[in-house]
Amino acid sequence: MKLVNALLESVSGVDAEATRVLIGLHWFAVRSRHTGMAHVLRGREGFELSNAGAIEGKEILEIAAGLKSWEPVEAGLGLAALSSLIDPRGENVNVFDYIMSCAPGKTVTCIGRFPFYERLAEAAARSYLLEINPQAGELPAFAAEEVIPESDLVIITGTTLINKTLERLLELSRTGIAIVLGPSTPMSDVLFDFGASVIAGVRVVDQEQLFRSIAQGVKFYNKLAGIEPVTRFRK
Repeated sequence: MKLVNALLESVSGVDAEATRVLIGLHWFAVRSRHTGMAHVLRGREGFELSNAGAIEGKEILEIAAGLKSWEPVEAGLGLAALSSLIDPRGENVNVFDYIMSCAPGKTVTCIGRFPFYERLAEAAARSYLLEINPQAGELPAFAAEEVIPESDLVIITGTTLINKTLERLLELSRTGIAIVLGPSTPMSDVLFDFGASVIAGVRVVDQEQLFRSIAQGVKFYNKLAGIEPVTRFRK
């Protein structure tokens, strides 16, 4: 859990409260200094957050510490809280164009079912898609140990921070280009320290539109209102 601890250490000492918290069907959103997001992963049946109904007004670092939890709901809320403390600096560009420029003739692995995978697979010489619950043509998550080290380009969903697998996935990706992607990605240089080549998350430009999207059940990233893509490359 070195990566999680390093992320939390990078924001330690910040004095701020959670001014708004939303736990939707598919997304978390937390407002403190900025607005942070994370994907909702289902945990064990019947789980309830210890401060359910009284999270707003809590010290943001107390909520962010939940990222250490092995309970996905608590960890996801912690990730959103952590991201709310990080200024989402970067270029307002969609990283998809960069991904496609790197793919031709290469071996590509996607950790997560990204909507662009089919186009990426057509461009690449060889491609793999890994999922916890794989469908036809996909590989199980544990295939990472085998396929990532032979990959030139590895695209990893930021939600892997929630289940604590991102640190190992970045270790396996060190011989290629590793991109951490999606609204759950904290725009922190700490990810570069652990091996990410590119981090691509979101910047919230209209909080009310975003919170409305989440509250009304929007699932897919490209349908969320009030956000724009933001990308940074390791120097």
